[in-house]
Order: sequence, then C-alpha cells, then structure tokens
Amino acid sequence: MNKSLRSQSGPTLGERGSCARPGILLDRDGTIIVDHGYVGSVDRVEFIEGSAAAIASFNRAGIPVAVVTNQAGVARGLYDIGDVAQVHRYIGACLAAHEAHIDLFLYCPYHPEGVVDDFARTSEDRKPKPGMARAAAAALDLDLAASWVIGDRPEDLGLAEAVGASAIYLGPEGPGRQGPGLEGGAHPGIRSFPSLAAAAPFILEQMAV
Repeated sequence: MNKSLRSQSGPTLGERGSCARPGILLDRDGTIIVDHGYVGSVDRVEFIEGSAAAIASFNRAGIPVAVVTNQAGVARGLYDIGDVAQVHRYIGACLAAHEAHIDLFLYCPYHPEGVVDDFARTSEDRKPKPGMARAAAAALDLDLAASWVIGDRPEDLGLAEAVGASAIYLGPEGPGRQGPGLEGGAHPGIRSFPSLAAAAPFILEQMAV
C-alpha cells in the first residue's frame, strides 16, 4: 500500500481531542472522477459533476476525508506508482481550486494476476480487504465503526462490512434502492445515491446526529 498525507494548516486531529472520530473513506474512480478504466495519467482525469463541492462540504464540517483506491493498473504494467502519485497530486490541485482537499490518499498497487513481479500478489490492502481502511484510521485517528465508506463497486461495500463502517453505494438506481452487490440482502441497510454530490447532504445529516 502507498499513501500520501496532506499537510494540515489548521489544528491536527490529535490536537482536537484524544478520542477517535468519524471520517469518510472515498473510492476514487467512479466516485470522485469518471471511471475511464485504469486512469494512470492526468489527461484521463475527469471530475464527476459535484464531487469537488461534496468534498468541500465534508471539509467545512471538519470531517477527515481519505481516498482508498485499488490501482491494479500498476501490477498489470499499465502505469507505475509514480504515475499514480502524479494523478493524486493533480486531483489535489483541482480540488484546491474548489476550496476542497483530501487528507490522505491510499492506494493498493497489488493484484494476484499482475505481470509486474513486485506487485503480482494478493494483499490485505486490496479492497474489500480492510488494510487501507485500517491505515486511514491509524493515520487520521478515525473510529471506523462511526465512519462511512462511499463507492460505486461491491468491493467498497465489502470494505465497509469488513471494518464495521456504514456504506453508501453510488450508482444509477437512486436513493434507497439496491445496487450491484446488494441483491439478496447481502448488505442490508445500504443506501444508494446517483452521485457523491447527491449523497453528501444525507451523509452530513447522519454524521451530525
């Protein structure tokens, strides 16, 4: 797993109190940016409408925000970890223009079917395994049981289940309906919304309770 931690200009989480607090763990492709398939260069980054504003709303509420993303393109030889870091710097710069930021970028470059020897293996960091969520909790002092995982794929829901977090599925089904991976009640109580922008007010309301 690789990570990039944002320098914080205001009070750090530790300075705000010794108790862990809730946070938001966001998938990247299909949640913040359009999933064009293996986005490994900045020219392929396209923000989903409203995602930057949604992240800014979390920031204003003082909620730590981490990105947790599987990046099997590294293991498959489509791009390298330097490319992933460049994409994340670019995303950060674009978000800054909207007065938004990500506190921590985490990504898993491993895949058991990879062709790059250093990354061709299984990993506890690859969603739905809990590694990245636990790393985010350690770095940002999060209470995962009080946190939210938001994404557009079944592995995001699996990650939430693995760490006891609440989950939001992003997809075309709309609020309150089932999405992929939800059939048969495998993930009861999962709310779905068409986008991060649509989900943000609900999440903020729930976290304020």
